Amino acid sequence: MIYLNTAQKIYISVATLVALLIVLLLFVFIRKEVYLKKHFKEATYLKLSSLAENNDFLLLNNYKIDFDDSHVGLIDHLLISKKYIFAINDFSLSGVISGELRGRYLKVVNLKKQAADVSNPLNYNINLIKRLTMYNNLSQSYVKGIVVINDDSEINIKNQSNQFYMVKRKDLKSFILNIDKEDIGNLNEESIVKFIYKLSKQNKEYDDTKKDPIES
Repeated sequence: MIYLNTAQKIYISVATLVALLIVLLLFVFIRKEVYLKKHFKEATYLKLSSLAENNDFLLLNNYKIDFDDSHVGLIDHLLISKKYIFAINDFSLSGVISGELRGRYLKVVNLKKQAADVSNPLNYNINLIKRLTMYNNLSQSYVKGIVVINDDSEINIKNQSNQFYMVKRKDLKSFILNIDKEDIGNLNEESIVKFIYKLSKQNKEYDDTKKDPIES
């Protein structure tokens, strides 16, 4: 039988407690990551909703835009600050993401080193913003396009611009606030009211039985 002195007993007790605490923290972290992946769109909406409420921004959700003569594109979120309109689409992508900003496909390599080509959500967002600004007499310089992806990703996009971005959800709030700090004039409130009214009216007039939605 091994006899331990008081110091050894305390050391073992503390070490056991620390090990249990580490296991518990890992469990909570993994569970949270699993939940966020499963409820990706909901988590993105909640983050944007909090951002809008705390900064006096306007948040609009699920707006349809004519993509072409037979399809409708969907903008998940329109976040309107005093300086910019942020057109935001969320895509549940994880892994190392690489490709060209305007390429047709992006390559995604997951944790198991499995590679797959996916339709480029950046390109999708760019085309939607073109249609959005064209049909609403809005300058593209006032619109920022953001694609939101999962936090466990690495972004390697070539030819990035200062208008279209891919951002991890955890960085979304700080990213938007940094852009909104730019030293430019505020949006014209009357134009924004007209823009929102026209967009809302267009959405009410859509007949989804005639046009197929292109999901984000």
